[in-house]
Amino acid sequence: MDDAGILRATSRTFALSIQLLPGPMRAPVEVAYLLARAGDTIADTGEVPPEVRRALLGALRRAVTAGGAAPGVPPSLGDIPEERALLDRLGPLLARHRALVPGDREDVARVVDELLGTMEWELGARGAFPDAATLLRYADGIAGCVGEFWTRLVARHRGPLAPGLRHALTVEGRRYGRGLQLVNVLRDLPRDRARGRDYLPADEVSRDGLAATLARWEGRARWGLLAGIAYAARLPSWSLRAATALPAALGLATLGELRRVSLEERLDPGRVVKVSRGRVKRLVLATSFWTTTRAGTRHLARVR
Repeated sequence: MDDAGILRATSRTFALSIQLLPGPMRAPVEVAYLLARAGDTIADTGEVPPEVRRALLGALRRAVTAGGAAPGVPPSLGDIPEERALLDRLGPLLARHRALVPGDREDVARVVDELLGTMEWELGARGAFPDAATLLRYADGIAGCVGEFWTRLVARHRGPLAPGLRHALTVEGRRYGRGLQLVNVLRDLPRDRARGRDYLPADEVSRDGLAATLARWEGRARWGLLAGIAYAARLPSWSLRAATALPAALGLATLGELRRVSLEERLDPGRVVKVSRGRVKRLVLATSFWTTTRAGTRHLARVR
């Protein structure tokens, strides 16, 4: 399985966004995503002791930032075929990274270093996140940094950007990434709890109850996604607006699905709340249509 096949198998929706990107941006985004996904596979394999996973993440970080060899990954990691295929391709993937043009290579190394470093930090944490600051640190390190990475690529490949516009995109990009990760936290709550991790701030759950805490963080997630719509509306081309806005539209739809089920259903680890494939297709078409203009892009904020 090649990198494109692994990408389609591990993230259908993100693969769609990459296909919409202007050509020069595709390679660095794909390489960054696959390296981060490899790190995520290492971090999430619970059968392997945390100290071993942290060491592997550190070795992968050094390979990305200092040009070292790919770490040897034990066979016990990556029991899903496409994830194992990704881990087996770390050497060629690192070679792709080294072959990127200098600016893209440095930006990929920077964002992957932050992503893997956050995964290492999380593996050292235990139990529930104690407060909002911890959750926001996690969301920024896992996804907020991706918004800034995206902005740097836009400035290089679709710029130059006026200083005020670049600042606005940098701020909105980090908020957007944070919002996307909060959607993941809210959607995956029962499965994360089953594996011993609760990302919701423990002090808020204790003080206000679970339902109120969920509602508060749903609001913060939505705020981040709306920042993503505003971000996309500022961009100069249809393909870039469509690629940027699609995850926000899907995230807003996911929040809508979560609101339509009971709290009991949301806490059932055997139930997966997600947007149907049919609706995903409709949202892809709607995003492609509305992002033909900047004003139309803002219409996506109405997705429920």
